[in-house]
Amino acid sequence: MINIIKKVFVLLIVLYISAFSQKRIIIFEADYSKNYMLYALNDLIRKNIFLYFDIDIIPNNFIKENNYKIIKSKIKELTINNNADISVLYDINPYKNGFAVNYVIFNKEKPREWLERNIYSKEDNLFEAVNKILEDISYYSSISANIKNIKEDEYVPLIGYYSQKVNNIINDDGSDEDKLYDVFFNFYKENIYFNMDYLEYLMIKCDNIKNINLTADNIYKYLGKNNHYSLYSLGCLYYAEYKVNAEAEDIDLSIKNYNKAAEIKKNNHIYYYKIADAYILKNDYENASKYYGMSINAYDKDIKIIKDAVYLLRRDMNKNGNIVIEYLKKIISINENDDEALEELAEIYNGLGDKYNAEIYYTKLFDAVNYNLYIINNIKPNAVLYDKYIKKRNDVKKILESFN
Repeated sequence: MINIIKKVFVLLIVLYISAFSQKRIIIFEADYSKNYMLYALNDLIRKNIFLYFDIDIIPNNFIKENNYKIIKSKIKELTINNNADISVLYDINPYKNGFAVNYVIFNKEKPREWLERNIYSKEDNLFEAVNKILEDISYYSSISANIKNIKEDEYVPLIGYYSQKVNNIINDDGSDEDKLYDVFFNFYKENIYFNMDYLEYLMIKCDNIKNINLTADNIYKYLGKNNHYSLYSLGCLYYAEYKVNAEAEDIDLSIKNYNKAAEIKKNNHIYYYKIADAYILKNDYENASKYYGMSINAYDKDIKIIKDAVYLLRRDMNKNGNIVIEYLKKIISINENDDEALEELAEIYNGLGDKYNAEIYYTKLFDAVNYNLYIINNIKPNAVLYDKYIKKRNDVKKILESFN
């Protein structure tokens, strides 16, 4: 009788966790090279899911495959391997005097099937196809969503913007970014999809308080006070104001609004990271460390965030040595040629007198340096980096020789 009660109790716990755990979606991207409409489709779907769906988006920057047919043939495997519950894949091809939008939605709760559809679209009404795809994602995956349909006057102004964005990406040209954002902000400052990009762009420098204020205000007016991104934009505004004016109240308000956003959009690793970053400005390293950890637990493949956490934690290696080593190994598992992480880890082991592991990681560092030299010589020539890596290779070679 006791065993039966225990089994029922465990089952209830499992059902409770399942009912309240956040579902996760991965959005696979087909190659949008020379196809701004595919870029637009991806951007609009991703932003609407982020804004309105009660689901966590898994970043896909570590997925190398971008061929529609290949991803489709492996969609179940890729979804499960990336710990996602739902996956979406789409492509656009010319058809008659318009385009055919093909898309697949996979739900791991229905492993023997998926939803596949084709929609005919023209350039100026692509937003209608996006609205349909979003509706199907919500229905097929049973995800609650307060969907706000994209309107024609919201999409049409973005055609030129998306076209220029893709052109900059193809040409690897960031020099026109200032001009691009200035032009579109002057004409379409109330467009939510543009504002989301523009806010992130402004927050890189944090020096244009006027435009950050206007952008945050536009986002707040469009989304309302209860949307997580409205609260996030306010957090950004107060963060930027603190960077300029150094008023303690501003950084407290920034943290308060970032926290409110994170409470609504649970498990969003970027929101946790922003809170950590704000605590750094307050010199509150304990809370900063806490939120770095929450960010990495929510998504453990963002190398920049892990490196920022390592930089902070290395302040006290006696206390944090084990987690620093764990994080550095995590970076290397993501990118085996990350010479910064390899060098740090090799130096830590060397400093600890662990010559065995030090030699292992200096050897890996030597291989990573050679790999990076190959990239610099054959793919992305850079004279400054070439000299840097030649010097590093010579230094590492001497260290390895000292172990013999």
